[in-house]
Amino acid sequence: GARVVTACNYAVTPTLLAREGMEHMVEELSVLAVDLAARAREESGVDVRIAASLPPLNTSYRADLVASDEELQREYARLANLLAPRVDILLCETLSVGREAAAAAEAALSTEREVWLSWTLQGNRPGLLSGGETLEEAFAVAAHLPVHAHLVNCCGANLITDAIPRLLKLSNGPVGGYANAADALPGPFDPLDPEVVPSEPLGPSAYADAVERWVEAGATLVGGCCHTRPAHLDEVRNRFLT
Repeated sequence: GARVVTACNYAVTPTLLAREGMEHMVEELSVLAVDLAARAREESGVDVRIAASLPPLNTSYRADLVASDEELQREYARLANLLAPRVDILLCETLSVGREAAAAAEAALSTEREVWLSWTLQGNRPGLLSGGETLEEAFAVAAHLPVHAHLVNCCGANLITDAIPRLLKLSNGPVGGYANAADALPGPFDPLDPEVVPSEPLGPSAYADAVERWVEAGATLVGGCCHTRPAHLDEVRNRFLT
């Protein structure tokens, strides 16, 4: 039921591949990821749009590992120019620092492709990026960039419920979110180990309930991130498209 699919290039960055002695394969694996998405579209017979990810260059959620501005600009430009000719959308996603998001979005916009910008609220602190900035502070860093949509992703569904009204106050364009299949619960949070978050898993029906809340609040772009499965998005599609 998806209208947009994202190529599986999230971990294809020079920094992450270099850890495995594979930095020379950045171009090869990026192209392969996009080609696989295009093949899946062809085999499905469904006319979906293809997005490619401009993700964190280093370990996700670790604001302390975000590179210098110069390195961010250089590497995001490399990835954006490689991916843009092959996709419909460049999805700057799961970004945990305002300047990181701005660098990714600026590189993506230089390609003249449609650009979506998405921050992660990884953790259990409503309205806060894992780097400690508020969503409003992070938005301000990239507010001058004419991206086509603003989103939040890769966090508890309840954190996105809180974030949608915040985004609507900041943006005049489309807003939305795609969550992990869980609600974040109160409890200890360690920014150096941000994947360990107290949470309650959400099945397809409960996840679709959360998405309904986002749409009722004004979201127009919705989907699924970690641990969502076809059943989750099938339930979301049934709620809105049948």
